[in-house]
Amino acid sequence: MGTATNHHLVIDIGNTVAKAAVFLDKVMIGPVIRFSDQEWEEVDRLVTNHGVKKIIYSTVANVPPAKWIDKWESGQCLVLALGPDLVLPFSSVYTTMETLGQDRIAVVAGSMAIPTTSAPCGTPQTSALPARLIVDAGTCVTFDLIDGSATYLGGNISPGIRMRLQAMHTFTARLPDTPPADPSGRVGWSTASALRHGGQLGVVYETEGLFLRLQKQYPDLELLLTGGDANFLAGKLSVPFSLHPNLVLSGLNQILSNYVQNES
Repeated sequence: MGTATNHHLVIDIGNTVAKAAVFLDKVMIGPVIRFSDQEWEEVDRLVTNHGVKKIIYSTVANVPPAKWIDKWESGQCLVLALGPDLVLPFSSVYTTMETLGQDRIAVVAGSMAIPTTSAPCGTPQTSALPARLIVDAGTCVTFDLIDGSATYLGGNISPGIRMRLQAMHTFTARLPDTPPADPSGRVGWSTASALRHGGQLGVVYETEGLFLRLQKQYPDLELLLTGGDANFLAGKLSVPFSLHPNLVLSGLNQILSNYVQNES
């Protein structure tokens, strides 16, 4: 059992939702909380209830209100903002790390803490991890590739499911505003189902296509899924994958742990 100072609070502020969780060492304890800009008191309760002294946040939208950062820092908390100045647990050949999305940095870091899915059950991990394609299916879908030497090679950004459906309505004269639903069959049998097949299953086919092409270069490639639409992908993919709902949060904890270890 760790002490109170081993409790880390990680905060992920996305385009659509903000999430927070507490980790004890490398294990998430308690549920993930989802909150709005008006509900930072919920996050502060986590700090108080768990005696948190180390906090990290990432954001692709707004930063935490200064009121709460000031309170935590005055309570002797270390508060880190994920950014290009932090030492990461992987190397990179990406040429614009200063503009690489913080959510993408976090999922890559989180992927490094996951044992290989290709080893037989119960076999300890004794060698380097395989290459991995990490798909974060959210407002946008991001595809990020890290090789077996823990070098980040880059990735792709694509419109997410709802963005695809909304764009087809917004940028045409007559295509309807169609909400996501479970598309069946291989092709659409109506305008609404054709939109869903293109907008939703298009993400599935893009994921499969990129995975199969990269697999030719990296035969041991593993596919990791995360994000709000990961469950939809998981139900439709025809290639092997593993599902990790809290990969961004785990990655933030990995980066914070790496920072604390290097500073101690």
